[in-house]
Amino acid sequence: MEAEPLKININVTRLSSEISNLLVISNYDCLIYRSMSTIFIVSAIIFFILNIRFLVIDRRRLNPFALNLIINALISISFTLPYIAIQAIHCHPIQEYIVCHLQAFICFTCGICVMYTVSLLAVVQYIRLFYNSSILHKIFEHKNNFLIPAVCWLISLMWSFPPFINIKPGFKREGKGFDCGINWGVNDLRSCLYILLVFLFIYFLPLFCLIYTNMRILKTIRKLIYRRNSLRPKATVDIIPRDSRHHFINVFTVAESNRLKRLRIDRKFAQAVMITVIHYLLAWTPYATCAIIQLATAMTYIQYQVPPMLIAGSALLAKMAIMGQSCVYFYTVRSFSR
Repeated sequence: MEAEPLKININVTRLSSEISNLLVISNYDCLIYRSMSTIFIVSAIIFFILNIRFLVIDRRRLNPFALNLIINALISISFTLPYIAIQAIHCHPIQEYIVCHLQAFICFTCGICVMYTVSLLAVVQYIRLFYNSSILHKIFEHKNNFLIPAVCWLISLMWSFPPFINIKPGFKREGKGFDCGINWGVNDLRSCLYILLVFLFIYFLPLFCLIYTNMRILKTIRKLIYRRNSLRPKATVDIIPRDSRHHFINVFTVAESNRLKRLRIDRKFAQAVMITVIHYLLAWTPYATCAIIQLATAMTYIQYQVPPMLIAGSALLAKMAIMGQSCVYFYTVRSFSR
């Protein structure tokens, strides 16, 4: 009785597409990538030291959201730094598909979690100022409440896990193979729907939360601080005896001073979050723009290819945003709370 031959199913189309994406890397491409990687590696080391310092020294400033930013930064640095460093040394993409696949999954998950965490920081400040007696305020203000960051991680995994298990659109190599990310260049209905939802709920929704909440906060604080209405009507002063007027004015002066001090602190915090908005735009918009262009060219007959090294550079910038978001947060809070 003859034994049946062993059958091995290999996705030749997938392998060939992966190999075709590994274009010939010129000396010019190598120089550009090594330059960008050097900046990335130096920044990653600095961010790693600063995040460890935040954990050790700035414990009193740690809340669940800040701690979540630090955890995302450390995870991203631990997996991305060796990956980028090896490629920069050899000036050639790592060939193992599973390594690229895992790196894309980790970066995508951490990136989503950071975006949601940053937007929730603005929402918390908004609720603290406008709805300070609500249940949501009590939930957010609880120092040991890690439920919200856990929900951020859960939602992030819901977005990143389907591509990780090769559900369309999946992950693929990009930027001459130096990076892996979502396959933006697909044109089937399910993949296009997923990508459109990604842009809507991962990029634009957090951006809308950041801009809307901070604009409302700044507008309200400016109105309260600079209003010129008198604290007390003249009739009140006339009723108060002459001997008690001096004490009455001192009490109201101290109360008004404390009120203005609190409002100025809120305004400074809102300004700090506005810096976070600018950081958000500068960090994520280049990669999002490259992705939108790839999606548009895949869905239409426009023949245009985004420069591969531009994709690689924007991907490195997005990774740096994940690692440095906690540093931006602590810097702004420390600077504007003085």
